[in-house]
Amino acid sequence: MSRNALGQKIGTDHSLIERIEKGQTDTRGSLLLRIVHTLQGSPDQLAELMVNPNTTPEDGRRLAEEWLKRGRVRQAALAGEAASLAQDLAQDPARYQKWLGYGERLLEEAKGTS
Repeated sequence: MSRNALGQKIGTDHSLIERIEKGQTDTRGSLLLRIVHTLQGSPDQLAELMVNPNTTPEDGRRLAEEWLKRGRVRQAALAGEAASLAQDLAQDPARYQKWLGYGERLLEEAKGTS
């Protein structure tokens, strides 16, 4: 996610995100928690980095890699669920048509709100 996108999602400017990343600014815990929540990270990981005065950038990278790995595992699980749903729908044409109609309604609603 870009700094701009993250800043928009948490209600701040991308330059603040950059200053936080570079350690050039001190920030409120509430903002850090919004960042963690938006990035679907772990408050425990944030606490681990903040509480231990001996943490290093490598510790942050390690925790980020753990988080990314969990995200990839979750994506693989979701892909498996989607494949299973597609197989179920292919076996039941009426259910498949119902899902298609639902998707079409969602697209129409999205076009109406754009």
